[in-house]
Amino acid sequence: MPTDQSITRAYAPYTPSWQRFHEFAAPLASSSGAGSAAMASAASQLNPYARQYSHVYSARLAALRERCLANAKQSARDEGIISGEDDDECAAERIIEVKEGVWSILVGTIVKETDPTRRPPVQSKYNDATDAQSFLFPSSDGENNGSQMKQIESLRSYLFDSEKGDVIHLEDESGRVELAPEDETLDAMSVDVDGSTFKKSNALDPNNLATGVVAAVVGKVCATKGIMKVHSIHFAGVPLSDATSQDAMLIEEEEEEEPVLLLVSGLGCGSDSSTDGETGASLALRREMLLEYLTDPSLSNGASVCRVIIAGGGVSPSNQSAGDIGRPGGPNKENSKKNYNNVAKSKSSKPSDAANHMAFSLRELDLYISELLSSGIPVDYIPGWHDPTNANWPQRPLHSCLLPLSCTFVDLFSRCTNPYEGTLGVARSRNGAKNAESSMKVLGSDGLSVADLRRFLSKSDSTKDNDAEKNDGDDAIVSSCMDALHQTLKYGHMAPTGPDSLPTFPSSESDPFVLSSRPDVYFVGNCDRFETRLVNVNGEEIDESGDDKVGTCMTRLVCVPSFALTGEVVLVKLKSLECEVVSFNDANL
Repeated sequence: MPTDQSITRAYAPYTPSWQRFHEFAAPLASSSGAGSAAMASAASQLNPYARQYSHVYSARLAALRERCLANAKQSARDEGIISGEDDDECAAERIIEVKEGVWSILVGTIVKETDPTRRPPVQSKYNDATDAQSFLFPSSDGENNGSQMKQIESLRSYLFDSEKGDVIHLEDESGRVELAPEDETLDAMSVDVDGSTFKKSNALDPNNLATGVVAAVVGKVCATKGIMKVHSIHFAGVPLSDATSQDAMLIEEEEEEEPVLLLVSGLGCGSDSSTDGETGASLALRREMLLEYLTDPSLSNGASVCRVIIAGGGVSPSNQSAGDIGRPGGPNKENSKKNYNNVAKSKSSKPSDAANHMAFSLRELDLYISELLSSGIPVDYIPGWHDPTNANWPQRPLHSCLLPLSCTFVDLFSRCTNPYEGTLGVARSRNGAKNAESSMKVLGSDGLSVADLRRFLSKSDSTKDNDAEKNDGDDAIVSSCMDALHQTLKYGHMAPTGPDSLPTFPSSESDPFVLSSRPDVYFVGNCDRFETRLVNVNGEEIDESGDDKVGTCMTRLVCVPSFALTGEVVLVKLKSLECEVVSFNDANL
């Protein structure tokens, strides 16, 4: 390993683009003083809460309609269902204009209606939730479980069952139509020439849908029941790349070490307080190991890290130990006596306990980030989970007064929105000659949108594998974080369950979560384990051990594990998009 202290850190030019989420992140502040009444009246007209949430779905449908329709037409032509001359006649402009008994293509928003007792629970009283995570994953009983334990308990999805009253509709501004598989006896199965059955990749699968997803369906409307028998369903798919984004696999590797992006989430600062000394010390030691890895040039390849992105979970929940953050086995006995969500209201707690804990956690987070910045490492901080910011998506950056030490590094520190977006410049070469710098688009979030989506996606227990968690509801299992993240890429939307389940602002002119261009790196934080996948422009997984990735534009999907739970961070090489996980484990120390 190199020991020269004059080693220079890898560098990649950075252009932030997360600001586009900021305009949707909060209403205007109230006015005071002279003329405040007139200003407040004008501000109320621009306040996003003065609009209806129906505008969100209208804007989403308008943004994704043409992409869904193009995919549906292409598939129908390939199968011989329609010809190139009559494809416009088959595509109905509005659902109310669909004709019965003929092949039709409809585009709309999925509405998945289930029995209320089988719908994933959310917090009924918004003011009882201390943050967005508490709102989506409330405690369902008197036991006081850990924050991520509540998430695991709330990850309960059910198999779609029409006999139990489950119905799926396709809806637009004109009306809605009920959807059903083309052949209910085979469900989403097709019969091959040899008599064997197989699952069609584009068949209607209600267990793979959630309310808010925009889709195009190909099928026929029955004249008797008015139900559309769906032959195939098509989503917007992976968007096209930006003009500046280039294919990494066509570029020959340079001899010098390529820059690396480090992704981490769930640092859990504040959990090592005096009341949580035993478990907090272990997490604090892991954080120090990570800090030394990044700041000491003589250690490993830490100097190749050109940027650090902290994907939420920077502070711990009130009265919650590090061992409880995401621990599958549950919280320890001492901490199970108090619910962090009710600390401020507990008779045995002072009213300021939660506020004091938050202040302590922020000071520790600020100190930790400032130590990274003082070593010349650019850091982007994405809020989320338990951070003091608005609960509705997009979430605003933390205020500068909360991180005073870190904010002194103006050129290195970025307080970002949740979701996050930015581009990193990478110098590339081909045949030994350097080309102009190209950009790698990085897109991601703290993981709350994917955690919410997982509650509506399920698989049959017969398909159980190591990538999904067992579920007690109707022999169903919850989709893995990676499957849900991959599905959002196919949907062409980062948060399809908002605002139906995920709280969002009612934007009317455009939907900020629509994927308008293909990201090169697409990540979510606060996952229970590390997962990664490489997909092509069609959204299909690429075999990284073969030659499938040669000559293709790719997107690297990354599920960043919670550092408090696993002690792991993820490294992504910006040129080749190769990905690896680094573990900081103090068990043997």
